Amino acid sequence: MKMRCPHCKSWASVRSSEQVTPLLRESFLICKNAACGHTFAAATEINRTLSPSATPDPSILLPLSPHVRRRDVMEQMARHPMAQCDRLPPAEADRPGTDTDATETESAALAP
Repeated sequence: MKMRCPHCKSWASVRSSEQVTPLLRESFLICKNAACGHTFAAATEINRTLSPSATPDPSILLPLSPHVRRRDVMEQMARHPMAQCDRLPPAEADRPGTDTDATETESAALAP
């Protein structure tokens, strides 16, 4: 992993790193610019799934990236033909002149 020094913008080298959690690794870096000499720590975090694992660990909970969901929906839509909604007759409540609230109130009044 390459990273630039936040001060002089020179490249920094990872001197060591340690695994903090299964999803977080902390790296310790030193700037290659001898005049700067900045040393710093950086965190690398796994924060979302782009492609699901074939061997998932149930203890690891990572959200799916939003693009994964969109892609899944698009694939599902491609597999199923679009419904011809304009050929279906309107539902009773959708017909002109039908008052949905009145119909529900009348039905409730007639119920035992």
